[in-house]
Amino acid sequence: MGRMMEMGPAFEQVAEIFFYDLPYVFALPVSFLLLAILLVYVSRDTALRGIYCAIIQFLVTFMLWITMNSHIIHAALKDWAEWGWLALLFLYLVPISANYVVYAALEQERRRGVFWVIGLYGLCFVLATAGEALGWRGYDAMLTVYYGLLPPLEIYTFWQLWRSARQGNRRSRALLLPLVLLTVLGVFDGFNLAFGFTAVPTFFMPLGVFSFFVVVLQLQQEQLLREHQLEDQTVHLQYQAALARERAELDVLTGCRNRMSFEMALREGITDVRQTGRPLACLMFDIDHFKRYNDTFGHEAGDMVLKEFSAVVRQMLDKTKPFFRWGGEEFVILCAGLDLDEAAVLGNTVRRSVAERVNICGQHVTVSVGVSIWHGAFDTAEHLFHRADEALYAAKDAGRNCLRVEEPAGQAEVEL
Repeated sequence: MGRMMEMGPAFEQVAEIFFYDLPYVFALPVSFLLLAILLVYVSRDTALRGIYCAIIQFLVTFMLWITMNSHIIHAALKDWAEWGWLALLFLYLVPISANYVVYAALEQERRRGVFWVIGLYGLCFVLATAGEALGWRGYDAMLTVYYGLLPPLEIYTFWQLWRSARQGNRRSRALLLPLVLLTVLGVFDGFNLAFGFTAVPTFFMPLGVFSFFVVVLQLQQEQLLREHQLEDQTVHLQYQAALARERAELDVLTGCRNRMSFEMALREGITDVRQTGRPLACLMFDIDHFKRYNDTFGHEAGDMVLKEFSAVVRQMLDKTKPFFRWGGEEFVILCAGLDLDEAAVLGNTVRRSVAERVNICGQHVTVSVGVSIWHGAFDTAEHLFHRADEALYAAKDAGRNCLRVEEPAGQAEVEL
């Protein structure tokens, strides 16, 4: 029993230190957690970097103030006499850093008022520091002014935040709770130090840091929304770019892909067949006596021939057989996976369908067709196209409205 009585004063002293540091024990890990979250996000969105940095500097200031007030740390480093001085120094810096967060969240037209609030807190800090430097215990002497400034200045800041929040600023709305809580707890701490409301004269303002979770969550939500908007904009831009590229590759009159697109597709097709070993066929079409339509019936009739011919052919092809207007009345189909005989079958099917279905000004439109096939590793795009062109001219020399395949398959028309 006597031993317990001997331990009584020591136990009471430990209990007092524990209860004094209880708000700091709760607040310091939360501050570290918030700081870690913000450091992860600060580099991800340049638009929010300003307010992220403002909250980071507040949390760093806040944690330093908490640390300097901890009795446990004081007891561990009891030989260092600067703890009390540093604790008061950071106490003066806390409202400056907190109002800078508000400054970063507000619209440009509302920042001027908060700038003057920060300036008044700064002036209070400068005067206190000057008094401290002159040996007048300036930090203690200015505490009455400091706690006297808190209510009116923070009410003004709250009013600016409230007006901003009513206009739809979500950052301002999220900051209302931390501002109110820190101010109320700060004013309570001032009166508690003066009048001793609690048995242990501790600071309760550190508990206000919990309210910053609301702000961080709001900023993360805003950042996610911005990222989704950027993704949507990227998809839209990609779609517009693809649409523009497709339009650039289309022949306006016929809706077929143009000559530039053909040259790109031919290179891609040859790259593919070199890797896969599949066959590749090239079919060239020339509308028979096209000049006669222009000379006899006018250019509008010639345009109609090109449009009707293209429409009929496109209806017969799938996406694996791209259709191009090479120039004038000449057209090309690339057929990956078709050998020479299969390509000839397709060419004759197209030729017959055009002759049956395309009739302009009472005249049946016919076409001549030339077919070539990829010869393997030693072949080239130029040779493939040249052989199809030669076969086309052979079909025209044979009387038109027929199909020829490349040499040495023969000069005879392939009728299938």
